[in-house]
Amino acid sequence: EKDDRRRRTDEMFRAVVFGSTGATGRELVSELAHSDACSYVNAVTRREIKKEDLPKVFPNIVAGSPEAEKIRVHPVDYERLSETAGDSCKEVDVAFCCLGTTQSEAGGRAGFTKVDLGYVSAAAREAREAGSVNHFALVTAQGVNRSCPRLISNYIWTKARAEEEVLKQDFPKGASIWHPGFLDRGKDLASKRFTEKVAHWCGLSGLPVADLARAMRVYAEQLTKGDIKPKAEDIIETSMIRAYCDSA
Repeated sequence: EKDDRRRRTDEMFRAVVFGSTGATGRELVSELAHSDACSYVNAVTRREIKKEDLPKVFPNIVAGSPEAEKIRVHPVDYERLSETAGDSCKEVDVAFCCLGTTQSEAGGRAGFTKVDLGYVSAAAREAREAGSVNHFALVTAQGVNRSCPRLISNYIWTKARAEEEVLKQDFPKGASIWHPGFLDRGKDLASKRFTEKVAHWCGLSGLPVADLARAMRVYAEQLTKGDIKPKAEDIIETSMIRAYCDSA
Protein backbone atom coordinates (compact mmCIF):
# COMPACT_ATOMS: atom_id res chain seq x y z
CA GLU A 1 0.00 0.00 0.00
CA LYS A 2 2.86 2.38 0.83
CA ASP A 3 4.51 1.61 -2.51
CA ASP A 4 1.24 2.33 -4.33
CA ARG A 5 0.84 5.61 -2.48
CA ARG A 6 4.45 6.60 -3.23
CA ARG A 7 3.95 5.67 -6.89
CA ARG A 8 0.83 7.82 -7.10
CA THR A 9 2.74 10.74 -5.55
CA ASP A 10 5.60 10.29 -8.02
CA GLU A 11 3.10 10.47 -10.88
CA MET A 12 1.70 13.82 -9.73
CA PHE A 13 2.92 17.32 -10.48
CA ARG A 14 2.35 20.89 -9.33
CA ALA A 15 1.85 23.59 -11.96
CA VAL A 16 2.09 27.30 -12.64
CA VAL A 17 0.53 29.01 -15.66
CA PHE A 18 1.74 32.38 -16.94
CA GLY A 19 -0.83 34.10 -19.11
CA SER A 20 -3.52 32.19 -17.26
CA THR A 21 -6.47 34.39 -18.25
CA GLY A 22 -5.82 34.46 -21.99
CA ALA A 23 -7.67 32.27 -24.47
CA THR A 24 -5.34 29.27 -24.11
CA GLY A 25 -4.25 29.92 -20.54
CA ARG A 26 -7.70 29.84 -19.01
CA GLU A 27 -8.49 26.57 -20.78
CA LEU A 28 -5.21 25.15 -19.52
CA VAL A 29 -5.90 26.17 -15.91
CA SER A 30 -9.23 24.36 -16.13
CA GLU A 31 -7.63 21.25 -17.66
CA LEU A 32 -5.02 21.12 -14.90
CA ALA A 33 -7.60 21.69 -12.17
CA HIS A 34 -9.57 18.70 -13.48
CA SER A 35 -6.48 16.48 -13.79
CA ASP A 36 -6.06 13.80 -11.14
CA ALA A 37 -2.31 14.05 -11.75
CA CYS A 38 -2.09 17.77 -10.91
CA SER A 39 -2.00 18.61 -7.21
CA TYR A 40 -2.70 22.31 -7.73
CA VAL A 41 -2.25 25.05 -10.32
CA ASN A 42 -0.91 28.53 -9.63
CA ALA A 43 -2.66 30.92 -12.01
CA VAL A 44 -0.48 33.97 -12.57
CA THR A 45 -2.68 36.96 -13.34
CA ARG A 46 -2.50 40.74 -13.64
CA ARG A 47 -5.29 41.24 -11.11
CA GLU A 48 -6.83 39.55 -8.11
CA ILE A 49 -9.64 37.07 -8.78
CA LYS A 50 -11.95 36.21 -5.92
CA LYS A 51 -12.80 32.56 -5.31
CA GLU A 52 -16.44 33.12 -6.17
CA ASP A 53 -15.41 34.67 -9.50
CA LEU A 54 -13.27 31.75 -10.69
CA PRO A 55 -16.14 30.28 -12.79
CA LYS A 56 -16.39 33.60 -14.67
CA VAL A 57 -12.75 33.34 -15.73
CA PHE A 58 -12.00 29.65 -16.10
CA PRO A 59 -14.32 27.34 -18.09
CA ASN A 60 -15.96 24.30 -16.49
CA ILE A 61 -15.08 25.45 -12.98
CA VAL A 62 -17.79 25.48 -10.30
CA ALA A 63 -17.36 27.72 -7.27
CA GLY A 64 -16.50 25.72 -4.15
CA SER A 65 -15.77 22.53 -6.13
CA PRO A 66 -12.61 20.44 -5.60
CA GLU A 67 -11.37 21.75 -8.96
CA ALA A 68 -11.84 25.36 -7.87
CA GLU A 69 -9.96 24.66 -4.65
CA LYS A 70 -6.93 23.55 -6.69
CA ILE A 71 -6.66 26.95 -8.40
CA ARG A 72 -4.42 29.43 -6.59
CA VAL A 73 -4.46 32.95 -8.03
CA HIS A 74 -1.19 34.92 -7.96
CA PRO A 75 -1.52 38.55 -9.13
CA VAL A 76 1.77 40.00 -10.44
CA ASP A 77 3.16 43.01 -12.22
CA TYR A 78 4.91 41.66 -15.30
CA GLU A 79 6.94 44.88 -15.48
CA ARG A 80 8.45 43.86 -12.13
CA LEU A 81 7.97 40.10 -12.17
CA SER A 82 11.01 39.26 -10.04
CA GLU A 83 9.70 41.56 -7.32
CA THR A 84 6.03 40.57 -7.48
CA ALA A 85 6.03 36.86 -8.38
CA GLY A 86 6.05 35.88 -4.72
CA ASP A 87 5.76 32.12 -4.27
CA SER A 88 3.95 31.53 -7.59
CA CYS A 89 6.80 29.30 -8.80
CA LYS A 90 7.78 27.82 -5.46
CA GLU A 91 7.01 24.13 -4.94
CA VAL A 92 6.07 23.80 -8.62
CA ASP A 93 7.21 21.07 -11.00
CA VAL A 94 5.93 22.21 -14.40
CA ALA A 95 5.63 25.78 -15.68
CA PHE A 96 3.39 26.68 -18.61
CA CYS A 97 3.66 29.96 -20.51
CA CYS A 98 0.72 31.07 -22.65
CA LEU A 99 1.66 34.74 -22.79
CA GLY A 100 1.11 36.38 -26.15
CA THR A 101 -0.42 39.35 -27.90
CA THR A 102 -0.46 41.05 -31.30
CA GLN A 103 1.12 44.29 -32.47
CA SER A 104 -2.29 45.91 -32.82
CA GLU A 105 -3.39 44.89 -29.33
CA ALA A 106 -0.04 45.92 -27.82
CA GLY A 107 0.00 49.31 -29.53
CA GLY A 108 2.86 48.59 -31.90
CA ARG A 109 6.03 46.58 -32.36
CA ALA A 110 7.65 47.69 -29.10
CA GLY A 111 4.64 46.65 -27.04
CA PHE A 112 4.42 43.30 -28.80
CA THR A 113 8.12 42.59 -28.20
CA LYS A 114 7.80 43.56 -24.53
CA VAL A 115 5.08 40.95 -23.97
CA ASP A 116 6.10 38.11 -26.27
CA LEU A 117 9.82 38.34 -25.53
CA GLY A 118 10.32 40.40 -22.38
CA TYR A 119 7.55 38.92 -20.28
CA VAL A 120 8.18 35.38 -21.52
CA SER A 121 11.90 35.64 -20.74
CA ALA A 122 11.14 36.96 -17.26
CA ALA A 123 8.70 34.10 -16.63
CA ALA A 124 11.31 31.53 -17.65
CA ARG A 125 13.95 33.08 -15.40
CA GLU A 126 11.56 33.24 -12.47
CA ALA A 127 10.60 29.59 -12.94
CA ARG A 128 14.22 28.47 -13.13
CA GLU A 129 15.34 30.50 -10.14
CA ALA A 130 12.53 29.02 -8.04
CA GLY A 131 14.55 25.80 -7.98
CA SER A 132 11.85 23.13 -8.19
CA VAL A 133 10.53 23.66 -11.74
CA ASN A 134 11.89 20.87 -13.91
CA HIS A 135 10.04 21.52 -17.17
CA PHE A 136 8.89 24.63 -19.03
CA ALA A 137 6.17 24.53 -21.70
CA LEU A 138 6.01 27.53 -24.04
CA VAL A 139 3.37 28.29 -26.66
CA THR A 140 4.73 30.21 -29.66
CA ALA A 141 3.49 29.64 -33.21
CA GLN A 142 3.68 27.48 -36.30
CA GLY A 143 6.43 28.46 -38.69
CA VAL A 144 8.81 29.95 -36.13
CA ASN A 145 12.29 29.84 -37.66
CA ARG A 146 15.23 31.02 -35.55
CA SER A 147 17.23 32.03 -38.62
CA CYS A 148 14.51 34.38 -39.86
CA PRO A 149 15.79 38.00 -39.91
CA ARG A 150 13.76 40.60 -38.02
CA LEU A 151 13.54 42.60 -41.24
CA ILE A 152 11.54 39.78 -42.84
CA SER A 153 9.17 39.18 -39.90
CA ASN A 154 9.31 40.86 -36.51
CA TYR A 155 6.64 38.41 -35.34
CA ILE A 156 8.69 35.29 -36.15
CA TRP A 157 11.94 36.90 -34.95
CA THR A 158 10.38 37.78 -31.60
CA LYS A 159 8.89 34.32 -31.08
CA ALA A 160 12.22 32.72 -32.00
CA ARG A 161 14.14 34.85 -29.50
CA ALA A 162 11.61 33.93 -26.80
CA GLU A 163 12.21 30.24 -27.48
CA GLU A 164 15.96 30.77 -27.19
CA GLU A 165 15.57 32.59 -23.86
CA VAL A 166 13.56 29.67 -22.46
CA LEU A 167 16.10 27.12 -23.69
CA LYS A 168 18.93 29.10 -22.07
CA GLN A 169 17.46 28.29 -18.66
CA ASP A 170 18.32 24.61 -19.16
CA PHE A 171 15.44 23.09 -17.19
CA PRO A 172 16.22 19.60 -15.78
CA LYS A 173 13.49 17.96 -17.87
CA GLY A 174 13.88 20.36 -20.75
CA ALA A 175 11.38 22.57 -22.50
CA SER A 176 8.48 21.80 -24.79
CA ILE A 177 7.95 24.39 -27.50
CA TRP A 178 4.39 24.35 -28.83
CA HIS A 179 3.88 25.39 -32.45
CA PRO A 180 0.11 25.47 -33.06
CA GLY A 181 -1.19 26.72 -36.37
CA PHE A 182 -4.15 29.05 -36.61
CA LEU A 183 -5.92 28.97 -33.25
CA ASP A 184 -9.68 29.06 -32.90
CA ARG A 185 -10.32 31.16 -29.81
CA GLY A 186 -14.08 31.03 -30.22
CA LYS A 187 -16.42 33.52 -31.83
CA ASP A 188 -16.47 35.95 -28.91
CA LEU A 189 -12.70 36.43 -28.84
CA ALA A 190 -12.27 36.08 -32.60
CA SER A 191 -14.39 39.19 -33.09
CA LYS A 192 -11.56 41.20 -31.53
CA ARG A 193 -8.96 40.23 -34.16
CA PHE A 194 -9.51 40.99 -37.83
CA THR A 195 -7.83 37.87 -39.23
CA GLU A 196 -9.85 35.60 -36.94
CA LYS A 197 -13.05 37.45 -37.81
CA VAL A 198 -12.38 36.92 -41.51
CA ALA A 199 -11.61 33.24 -40.93
CA HIS A 200 -14.95 32.74 -39.18
CA TRP A 201 -16.76 34.61 -41.93
CA CYS A 202 -15.14 32.29 -44.49
CA GLY A 203 -16.01 29.18 -42.51
CA LEU A 204 -12.37 28.33 -41.84
CA SER A 205 -11.62 26.35 -38.72
CA GLY A 206 -8.43 26.37 -36.70
CA LEU A 207 -7.17 24.39 -33.76
CA PRO A 208 -9.49 25.04 -30.80
CA VAL A 209 -7.60 26.52 -27.87
CA ALA A 210 -9.29 23.92 -25.64
CA ASP A 211 -7.61 21.18 -27.68
CA LEU A 212 -4.20 22.84 -27.34
CA ALA A 213 -4.70 23.11 -23.58
CA ARG A 214 -5.75 19.46 -23.33
CA ALA A 215 -2.67 18.37 -25.28
CA MET A 216 -0.39 20.37 -22.98
CA ARG A 217 -2.01 18.79 -19.93
CA VAL A 218 -1.60 15.29 -21.37
CA TYR A 219 2.05 15.96 -22.20
CA ALA A 220 2.76 17.07 -18.62
CA GLU A 221 1.03 13.99 -17.23
CA GLN A 222 3.00 11.65 -19.49
CA LEU A 223 6.28 13.43 -18.81
CA THR A 224 5.71 13.13 -15.06
CA LYS A 225 4.85 9.43 -15.33
CA GLY A 226 7.93 8.77 -17.44
CA ASP A 227 5.99 7.88 -20.58
CA ILE A 228 7.78 10.71 -22.39
CA LYS A 229 11.56 10.85 -22.29
CA PRO A 230 12.73 14.35 -21.32
CA LYS A 231 14.46 16.34 -24.06
CA ALA A 232 16.36 19.60 -23.80
CA GLU A 233 14.04 20.86 -26.55
CA ASP A 234 10.87 19.18 -27.74
CA ILE A 235 9.17 21.05 -30.57
CA ILE A 236 5.55 20.03 -30.92
CA GLU A 237 3.76 20.90 -34.16
CA THR A 238 0.02 20.87 -34.84
CA SER A 239 -0.14 17.21 -35.87
CA MET A 240 1.36 16.09 -32.56
CA ILE A 241 -0.82 18.53 -30.66
CA ARG A 242 -3.87 16.84 -32.17
CA ALA A 243 -2.42 13.41 -31.35
CA TYR A 244 -1.88 14.29 -27.68
CA CYS A 245 -5.36 15.76 -27.53
CA ASP A 246 -6.94 12.67 -29.08
CA SER A 247 -5.14 10.42 -26.58
CA ALA A 248 -6.82 12.15 -23.62
